[in-house]
Amino acid sequence: MPLIKGPHLSLDYSYQHITISELTKTSQLPDSFAQLKQKLVKGEFRNPTENRPVSHCLARSIHSVVDKKKSTRFCDIVRKLRSGRWLGSTGQPITDVVNLGVGGSDLGPLMGAAALNEFADDATLHNLNVHFVSSMDGGQLHKLLPTLDAETTLFIIASKSFGTIDTLANVATVREWVKPVLNDDGWLAHHVIGVSSNAQRMVDYGIPAAHQLTFGEGVGGRYSLWSAIGLSIALATGLHVFEQMLAGARAMDEHFVEAPIEQNIPVLMALYGAYNREQRGINNLAILPYDGRLQMLPSYLQQLDMESNGKQCRYDGEAIDYATGPIIWGGHGPNGQHAFFQHLHQGYDDFAADFIIVLSRHAPGFSSNVADALAAQQRLSVANALAHRRLMWFGSSDGTPRNEYPGKHPSNALVMEELTPESFGALIAAYEHKVFTQGVIWQINSFDQPGVEKGKKIATEIYDAIENGSELSNIDESTAYWINKLR
Repeated sequence: MPLIKGPHLSLDYSYQHITISELTKTSQLPDSFAQLKQKLVKGEFRNPTENRPVSHCLARSIHSVVDKKKSTRFCDIVRKLRSGRWLGSTGQPITDVVNLGVGGSDLGPLMGAAALNEFADDATLHNLNVHFVSSMDGGQLHKLLPTLDAETTLFIIASKSFGTIDTLANVATVREWVKPVLNDDGWLAHHVIGVSSNAQRMVDYGIPAAHQLTFGEGVGGRYSLWSAIGLSIALATGLHVFEQMLAGARAMDEHFVEAPIEQNIPVLMALYGAYNREQRGINNLAILPYDGRLQMLPSYLQQLDMESNGKQCRYDGEAIDYATGPIIWGGHGPNGQHAFFQHLHQGYDDFAADFIIVLSRHAPGFSSNVADALAAQQRLSVANALAHRRLMWFGSSDGTPRNEYPGKHPSNALVMEELTPESFGALIAAYEHKVFTQGVIWQINSFDQPGVEKGKKIATEIYDAIENGSELSNIDESTAYWINKLR
């Protein structure tokens, strides 16, 4: 059976159009790939356009933020907040923490905290709730702020640059919200933690040095949940769980570097993905987790993959004339069955899919009857995943158009015996290494995002035109109309 067992994770690639031997014969991996893998894991691979090392693997390996042998600022902050010893400016314990971030400063922590919530170390927790706010429109704050008490709420300002306009807009609103209750100095001194690679901007903002957490410039935002950006995961689950997550990722790093191609989970994910994109012309990949704890995975992988490999030029700046990264989409599998699966089974469009399956689930803390019922539900979910994956590949027909299911849609099954902090870390690291490998195949830089930066620049110019009346050159009729409308 076409099955690979790796650390905390197995890959079933039975439903692909070619075998591994055929796949490896057409592989476009360069002879230097083994060396490139080593460099990535050691933090020596360089982002050529920004001229800095890529160090997210290093953040979870040699220099793990959770060091059991000594006290670190990260660990001290987590212990103090989770134990109830962190007091606000009026002397009351902090009961709520709000992570203000966007992109990688939100998606990774939000996904990790949700996926690992049931493993939280309650023995070290004293009445602490963790929330996440990312939308620049203020909609999330509008809903959340009325439920909070300014005297007992702490805000994490999570931004690699500490200049992201989305995040700073939320911070500005929060600052206005606390004014009737707390003075500015008290708020900054007791109710704010900064997490950024730009220490000077945190200083300039007024955040005390003891409440600043930094991470390296080489840790890209979409790769940053392993770094200090993962503070909200550690606050929600505890240091031990956070370290287990890092350990699972480190195990996948080792597998990625050492396993031969035909036994290497991330490399085969990349090669099959490249084959489906290039040879079969499939431009999209559906991410279908069959476990509610992983329902944020499709959104997380959208940024990881599409921001990394949605490129039209090589790493040396030369234009390319071939397809690169696919469109990533998807959703929680059991819910998707009642939404978009009809199109997958009988629609016109071709697609590839990744089914993420958790075989079993324990339910400590529940009665044996409830635990058995929950375990049965998990098996029901697995049965549905297997059924829909099988139908997507083999199809079905009774000779009538209504009951024609074309099949032949390729898919992987990424299978965990159980969802644990280790298997979660291994899963996310596997996707990171898949994206890296495809970037090598397509000769693109997976660690910059010029399109994102260009969009931000234009948005800033339009906002300035709205707020301050500045003129824009070469403005189109539609944009000009709405600028004037807002003025």
